Amino acid sequence: MSFVEGTSYPMAVEGEGADLSEVEGLTYACIDGCALCCLCQPELLPDEERAFRGDPALRDGVSDQHISPDVQGAAIRLQGAHGACHFLRQRRCSIYQRRPHYCRAFPLSVFSGWRVQVNANLSCRGIGLPGEGLAASGRALLGGIGADEVAKELNSSREVFVEFSRNTRDAKVAQSVSSLRGAAAALMEDMTDELGLARVLTYAESGRTRQNSSAQEIARRARDTHPEADVGELGVSIGTELFDLEDLSYLPIYVGEDLRWRIFRLQGDEVVGYVLDEGGGTQESSRTSPSEVAMLPMTPGGRKAFAAYLDVVNRRDCFVGHAAHLLDDDGYSFNFAQAYLGALANTAVDLWWRASFLAHLGGAARLDEGRVREGVVFFDMDLLDQPTIGAFL
Repeated sequence: MSFVEGTSYPMAVEGEGADLSEVEGLTYACIDGCALCCLCQPELLPDEERAFRGDPALRDGVSDQHISPDVQGAAIRLQGAHGACHFLRQRRCSIYQRRPHYCRAFPLSVFSGWRVQVNANLSCRGIGLPGEGLAASGRALLGGIGADEVAKELNSSREVFVEFSRNTRDAKVAQSVSSLRGAAAALMEDMTDELGLARVLTYAESGRTRQNSSAQEIARRARDTHPEADVGELGVSIGTELFDLEDLSYLPIYVGEDLRWRIFRLQGDEVVGYVLDEGGGTQESSRTSPSEVAMLPMTPGGRKAFAAYLDVVNRRDCFVGHAAHLLDDDGYSFNFAQAYLGALANTAVDLWWRASFLAHLGGAARLDEGRVREGVVFFDMDLLDQPTIGAFL
């Protein structure tokens, strides 16, 4: 297996051999009244579906349809089609002791690719508060899934990554993951700057990269690219597309510091903000023209927080899988380095615009560390939900 050069592939048994580096040192405490996780429609595992359907007190909460058409099988019903979980009452879970696996796992997720990796959903406002250690929780989560199930999923996902690796070699667009991540790390400071981002985006679209280039060569080529991309225009385009959805259940959710649930929807030439209630009802709270939202300058603290988040993304195996999905979907017409750095640069633009959008609503003119953090809260759940090769357990 050559997808990741120099990497061994140990089985993950109750956390042994799994990568928990993202959650090491992180703590978490659930914030009463937040209930962000109760806005995510959880799938039901087969044994959970049988138990829920067999219990008269639970069966009405089961739906045969998920808000995502890509998800097959039973899930928990949402109130009012796009509100909170069927079992949420005044922002408290009414079946807490019987809540499904995916509810118990939150804010953690387990990704199976060429190895097993535990990620933290940074949209959760409870991460970083004094409380339980997320590394220990991650090991317990893996133990609960079970060594046999983890091994089965890992074998299956590895086959997908091996096939992808074979396809990139055949198309002469292959790169090792270490070269991708090394190039991204070298360009991290560039991607906190509009000019640097424009260079990386232009390189992703029109660069010329040899197969199996070194990280240094990839980063040099990106930096030497004449910047043609308009980052501000791209930000407005991404932001407009983000909110241009008819179905309210597809709109991204932002839980503010006041713990109100907010969604934003493009109506005409304005983005209309709504406060969402448990039953799916909405109350208008703001109106903004996307063209009025500039990519706000970052303070030194803001740039540091922005780069730190991109570093987390760069270390996520599911993001490598996302870039692989994009390359496969595009028919392997680009070098994998260009697909990967393009995905990361677009991630940076999306985050920057969302943070600027929230800051604009609050009347701020610059993005400090706190404003960037709010952008991450608004963004990370959507990033973890992007299509990828491999599987979340």
